[in-house]
Amino acid sequence: MMQQSLDAVRGAFESDNAPLVPRVRSFLADVLRTPASHARFMNELSLMEHMGSNKIMATQHGAGMDLPTLKHLAEEARHAFFFKRHAEGVARRTMDYVQADLLSPAAGRLYFQKLDIAVEQALAGEPPRSKVLYLHMSLIVEFRAVWFYHLYEAALRQAGSKISLKSLLAEEQGHLSDMAERLDVLGAWDPTRLALMCRAETALFGTLLGRLERAVAAPVAVAA
Repeated sequence: MMQQSLDAVRGAFESDNAPLVPRVRSFLADVLRTPASHARFMNELSLMEHMGSNKIMATQHGAGMDLPTLKHLAEEARHAFFFKRHAEGVARRTMDYVQADLLSPAAGRLYFQKLDIAVEQALAGEPPRSKVLYLHMSLIVEFRAVWFYHLYEAALRQAGSKISLKSLLAEEQGHLSDMAERLDVLGAWDPTRLALMCRAETALFGTLLGRLERAVAAPVAVAA
């Protein structure tokens, strides 16, 4: 029953995001046109995965760190490594989390900050439980990751890239069911509320996408 309601929320998410698909495909095509922009984009993804792993560590540390959460933390850190390694392979140099090596780091941070606030507001009537907040935040981000990485994988194949996201996608897909089941066990599974959070995230992602689009179109500043 829970899986059916999760599928229903995901179906609504896919429908709400359908208008963004052409924009994302166009953006990815622009990114993949040059190794420099592709490297910066992958380094940006690495930073966002790294921010996600840091968020888990900051909010779920201590005696309550269970095995599923630790596994999630390890996988998010590995995803950050995955994108950083491929970014440096494409750029053929070491890359840092600095403006010149990224597309729009401020936009990524703002996306996470505003999403965190939106989820907290949606849960305002609930007893304060960091685990419930963490699971909702993670589940919504996984919806986005699976949706976006499917489009990115297709763009990579079309461009003839040797980089594959298949194993990463399998892990992100597994996170969806895991987070939903854990919320159900805690008595916090509410598909109606989750759908509202997803719509808030879609608006935030649209803003993030716009800033990434502008960053790809803008020339990269070269230090003197």
